[in-house]
Amino acid sequence: MKNTRFIVILLAVVLPLFFFGLGKMALTDPDETFYAQTAQEMLDAGEWSTPIIFGEAQFEKPILYYWLVIGSYKVFGVNEFAARFPSAVLGVIGVAGVYLLGRLFFSSRTGLFSALILATCMEYVVLSRACVTDMALMVFVLFCMLFFLGGWIKGKRHLYFFSAAMAALAVLTKGPIGLFIPVVTIGLYVLLSRQWKKIKDVPFGWCALIFLAICLPWYITAARIHGAVFINEFFGFQNITRFLKPEHRIGTSPFFYFPVVLGGFFPWSIFLPMAAWHMYKERNAASRVKAHGLFLAAWFLVVFVFFSISRTKLVTYIFPLFPVMAVVTGRFWERFVAGAEDSVLRKHMKISFTVFIAVSIVALAGICLFVGFYKDQRYIQALSGTVLTGAVFAAGLVVSWMLFIRGRKSSSFYAIVLTVVLASFPLILRILPEIEKIEASKVLSLEVKKIAAPGEAIGGESDHCRGVAFYTGRTDIVDIHPFSSLKAFLSREERVWCIIQRKHYEQMVKFMPGKVSEPLFESGKYVVVTNKPGSEETGA
Repeated sequence: MKNTRFIVILLAVVLPLFFFGLGKMALTDPDETFYAQTAQEMLDAGEWSTPIIFGEAQFEKPILYYWLVIGSYKVFGVNEFAARFPSAVLGVIGVAGVYLLGRLFFSSRTGLFSALILATCMEYVVLSRACVTDMALMVFVLFCMLFFLGGWIKGKRHLYFFSAAMAALAVLTKGPIGLFIPVVTIGLYVLLSRQWKKIKDVPFGWCALIFLAICLPWYITAARIHGAVFINEFFGFQNITRFLKPEHRIGTSPFFYFPVVLGGFFPWSIFLPMAAWHMYKERNAASRVKAHGLFLAAWFLVVFVFFSISRTKLVTYIFPLFPVMAVVTGRFWERFVAGAEDSVLRKHMKISFTVFIAVSIVALAGICLFVGFYKDQRYIQALSGTVLTGAVFAAGLVVSWMLFIRGRKSSSFYAIVLTVVLASFPLILRILPEIEKIEASKVLSLEVKKIAAPGEAIGGESDHCRGVAFYTGRTDIVDIHPFSSLKAFLSREERVWCIIQRKHYEQMVKFMPGKVSEPLFESGKYVVVTNKPGSEETGA
């Protein structure tokens, strides 16, 4: 009965958070449109073995996630909802996995709290609603760990086979990192816990066979079809080179992921330091609890240290450690709600909650100021929605704080969860549609699709090319970045169309006066122009 009640609570939280308005906002450039466009071209071409974009093979990621999106397209059609549907479903599965992990390690209530914490942290909500591979990798790594722990703790041999299968799916989603994280984590845990004798109970041979049977066929197929191109691009550049050399200007600092954890795990990141401290203090508790804390520590360290060392960094790379942070924080809340006699724990929870309220107020004020005064007030249309969302969140904080100071411990926790859910509605309905007009390529692309005659070339700057292709239905979009490419494109004899940043348009007007039209359409920082002023009518 308790488990049924917990499932109802979890579904009541995750369904609106992950699915409400899932297709309302345009796909964002460059990442969402990259995966969505690749899956669409594969579907159109009837291609199941090679990811293709702009008619060419690409090997940025393995095949599995594209298969998931293609399957969704077949059910729902090619649209934003379908592109994001696999991540939303996997988001629900990930929440269930953390519930099971918290229950396995500590208790059902720890599992519930951990699952709710994971479901309502900022980065998890964003990635459950995004057409990117990060949610899939996290879920497969999580269940790989979960099945391994089930075999390790309960002695159920068959669970190791499921663990191997999950590792294979992780490798089919993002490559070798899907095997690296669980293998190194488990190895470090065994080393630190000195449980050498239990190693002999793991059926390594059968696990290796299952792993290879699932993931090796695609890698062999890709290597046979594309040979050195696949090996050099996928293993050479996408895995080795990107680890050794920075691909982006951001992320070169080894401390890059500290603010990422603070922002991505918000609102629960404020409780994380004290939660981690009390998890560490439990090392003197029962050996079972000590071992579980050690496993979580090994998991966290492997992911955090590896990606901190990597020269290429993105905010989503450390997403596989979010289940760890959720369980650690969930355990902290569970002990507090259960009325732990540890006076230090109660004191630390009070400090954490006070800091949480203060940081939240400052963050809300900062976000409103940013939206209202950023540069040329680009986001001013989203200000009313931002204020409304902030008001809902602030009201929830007040209710949670009042419950907290009155000793309604569990109610104060659930109030934070409910606050996140309620604040998501004005965010989705009022803010995201305004952000779409400014940041996404959909509006511009649909305008170009209406005014460009068949066969006329369309150009877009690098980050926008994929979105322009997705929304125009064209795979021949010309990349007009850098400036020399834009100049050459607009110098063509035939009429062409460009979606470019306004600042680049202004530079081009000075460089080629009279050769570029006035902006025919503008959205955010982008404009639509042609090289044939005065002939903007379709077919002219």
